[in-house]
Amino acid sequence: MLGAGTQENPYIIQTPADLDAVRNNLTAYYELGNNIDMTGYTFLPIGNSTNRFTGTLDGKGYKITNLIINQSTTDFIGLFGFLQGTVKNLALENVNIAGNIRVGAIAGQAYQSTIENCYSTGSIKGSYVVGGLVGYPGYTTIRNCYSTCSVEGTYNSSSSLALQVGGFVGSDLGSSRIEKCYSVGFVKNYFNNAGGFIGKINTNAGAQTVITSCYWDTQTSGRTTSAGGIGKTTVQMKTQSTYVGWDFENVWAINNDYPKLRLFLGIKKQTINLQSYINPVHSKTSKINKSTKQTQSFLNTIQTQIQCHISTKRTISTYTLPIATSVQKSNRTVRSITQYVTSYINPISSIVERKTKTIQQLLSYINPIKSNVNVIAPIRNKVVNAYVSIIENPSIVQFEENLSNTYTFENHSNVQFEDNLSNVYAIENPSTVEVI
Repeated sequence: MLGAGTQENPYIIQTPADLDAVRNNLTAYYELGNNIDMTGYTFLPIGNSTNRFTGTLDGKGYKITNLIINQSTTDFIGLFGFLQGTVKNLALENVNIAGNIRVGAIAGQAYQSTIENCYSTGSIKGSYVVGGLVGYPGYTTIRNCYSTCSVEGTYNSSSSLALQVGGFVGSDLGSSRIEKCYSVGFVKNYFNNAGGFIGKINTNAGAQTVITSCYWDTQTSGRTTSAGGIGKTTVQMKTQSTYVGWDFENVWAINNDYPKLRLFLGIKKQTINLQSYINPVHSKTSKINKSTKQTQSFLNTIQTQIQCHISTKRTISTYTLPIATSVQKSNRTVRSITQYVTSYINPISSIVERKTKTIQQLLSYINPIKSNVNVIAPIRNKVVNAYVSIIENPSIVQFEENLSNTYTFENHSNVQFEDNLSNVYAIENPSTVEVI
């Protein structure tokens, strides 16, 4: 068998031989790794009154089918002869079990044990203390289980022993808890006084068994009385409202039939797979949100030409090179004429981009704009006077936040020529630099 028999690494049962080998270690942890067909395999109960099974068997939603045990003269008969451990999530289908006293599908006797999410189908036969799931529990918890096994008690006596035959449990030793369970199998006893759900309950002081929300079919069982549980008709047993307090969302399922355990229908596994497909959709949505944030950062860049992101302040200065323009006119003779000469200055543009964390100071300097005019007169002219007037325009620097604009004005130079006199006026172009 695979595994180590520990809770973290249990033995894995995969074959009839593996199941039979459980008797070699009665304290270990076991799990079914698949369905196991016991057809043609001679099997004896695991454990007895002196060597009890105290380990754990988890069926994991798998089934053991066609289990045959024929020990009609032996006591403590079932998959486990004497159980003092845990059995859960296990199905026994089409069993054929025969014993003497304390006979059941899961266990002939269960003491201080837990049995949950299990069911049995087939045939159970014994003398007395015979049950469809467990023959004789005591101080044991049984929940969310059912049996459809036909049950027969063969003890031919009018004594109270004849009462210890039931569709679910034969007789209870005392202080057990049985909740949310049902049985529908036919119950046969020669004195016709067995119970539909349970044959007998120990009523001794301090040993009272509690049976909660448990039912049996009064028609299919052939029994209208029981030492515990609630009798219902077949129609009522196939109606969900009959089962008070049962969990039909996670444990049970019903569809115009007797309730079935979801674990063995595959419904629970299907739901888990559906949830795993939903998770990636949420993950993709999260990525789209991140993309949106990046788009917003690009819009910020478009709205401004200068962004500064620093934690320390620094000084950034912008300098504009001097702009010079000259006008030259040559005449051989002096004439009485007025000539307009227009001088254009290329636009001044300044883009300052510095990625730092904060701005301490931004300065923009523009050197004076100079305009030179040269006048050349012929030698034969007797008197030539030339005057050049230069008017400087001051530079204005404005500091504003979040905007950098440069404005350029054209420079107009006028040249006038008259007899014996030439006047030139140069007016500089104002330059305005706004820095954000």
